[in-house]
Amino acid sequence: MRSHTSRLISAITVAVTAVSLLAACGNPAERRASSERLPAGKTCPTAKTTGSIQIGMSAPLTVFAPLTLADQTGAFKKAGLDVTVEQIPTADSLPLVAQGKLDAQATSYSTAHYNVVNSGVDLRFVHPFDNQVKEPPGTAVPGYWARKDVVGSADNPDFRALRGKKVSTPTGGTGASAKILGDKLAGVGLSLSDVQMSIQVGPDALAALENGAVSAAWISAPLEIEAAKNSDLVPVAGYAPGVTGTTLLAGPKFVDRPEVLVRYLQVLSEVTEKYLQGDYRKNAETVSLLSEASGVKEDVIRKSALLRFDSTFSMKGVEDYLGKLQTFLSKSNELDYKKPLATSELVDTTFTEALATCAPPSK
Repeated sequence: MRSHTSRLISAITVAVTAVSLLAACGNPAERRASSERLPAGKTCPTAKTTGSIQIGMSAPLTVFAPLTLADQTGAFKKAGLDVTVEQIPTADSLPLVAQGKLDAQATSYSTAHYNVVNSGVDLRFVHPFDNQVKEPPGTAVPGYWARKDVVGSADNPDFRALRGKKVSTPTGGTGASAKILGDKLAGVGLSLSDVQMSIQVGPDALAALENGAVSAAWISAPLEIEAAKNSDLVPVAGYAPGVTGTTLLAGPKFVDRPEVLVRYLQVLSEVTEKYLQGDYRKNAETVSLLSEASGVKEDVIRKSALLRFDSTFSMKGVEDYLGKLQTFLSKSNELDYKKPLATSELVDTTFTEALATCAPPSK
């Protein structure tokens, strides 16, 4: 787990040097401070606001629906934005964001992101994608699923049985998904070091769990419906209600174009209002678009757990969430630094605040 993070940070170190040389913008901390002081009103786009945006995404998961649907429907183009969403593994796209070769990542917060920010890259959590709703135990929801012959029932899974077993996650045992599993293991006197972590995402993770290559795996929406069809698998842990780790992490190239970033958010808000409010699973057009964007059958989307998308992209609870995650990662010796980063180094609410106050420009 540590070796994977170290390799990634080595790549980021090179990226930080490149950013410094290319940007020639002085001290990174000063750049972050200046962006924090920028009033929301100063970031409002106009009818002349245009720009190209390149975003990396590990897979077109349903949790990223506001982004994938904005791309799928041509909403970005109509708003004067040239947006390219590239399917790139998280570990590969993060250095590209730091270098300015990508503007942002659609991802979940991980150890590497904290370490990269600490190294001097102006990388910010600028908006969440979804919020978790409360579900009763055993409900087919995105999160950790395990083999029943290993942990037993969904109502009372035996996490002690995962000792020495293989577990796959999108980030290889770091970040948000790691905290969820780590908290469960801690409850039975174990830690992440007691299991063997690997990186898998989407259909690959489900296939590995079904064929027994791993004993537990993080299953992303809407694949929990496929997992539920297999009587050998049970849901065992997921996000608590509220903020989740899914986010857009904007790099220097994007943060330094606030009007473009706010225009991007306005498009996401409009798409969310149109397609993702209430029970969008009953909206035939939304289901069709989600199916096209994700490559998942429409029937699976209709039966998947309902996700909650907020068209205001409120950052409420984000700083508290990231603070607790940082504490967990520090205790797990995953971070390359000792003094905690202030949450203001990780988050920038300027853009969502501007979304609430800036009127969409008339084209």
